Amino acid sequence: MTEDLSDESVLLSLQELIEDLGSTETYMPHSGDEAYALVETLLTRGGRPPARPGDGGQWAPAARRLLAHLSADDDTAPRMRAILADPPTSDRLGAEIAATDLVVLAAIVTWLQTKIDVKVKHKDGGWEFDFQLTKKPVPVSVLRRLAGTVSRVLGGPTDPDD
Repeated sequence: MTEDLSDESVLLSLQELIEDLGSTETYMPHSGDEAYALVETLLTRGGRPPARPGDGGQWAPAARRLLAHLSADDDTAPRMRAILADPPTSDRLGAEIAATDLVVLAAIVTWLQTKIDVKVKHKDGGWEFDFQLTKKPVPVSVLRRLAGTVSRVLGGPTDPDD
């Protein structure tokens, strides 16, 4: 279903999901650097090396992998099905498409918040992140599973157990 979409429709679909789910979430990064710092922290705590698609169109495949994952995930699949039933186009929305990397990172952060609570502290020009499950620390096994998904989406290395 998602393979027939243009890159533009993939990004707009992710943006629409971010808008729908993001309005109910408690945290949204203020910049791409902050979003990537959160993703990098999750990957590290989940036992994965940092993964960041390079320039030259490498974010478009990550956007497609993320859209496919969101379409299959229990927490986001119903909303993604509704969005993809009539995929957005820029002429229909009349909106600009944000930079691909920012859309992918924001969609990952939005999706993560359907699974865990993300708390951030701004400290010394950087960020400290805390991941919680309903006021409890997230078990390493959950962080590993989430980090594995994020790593695959970003095109990073995969474990044979994934």
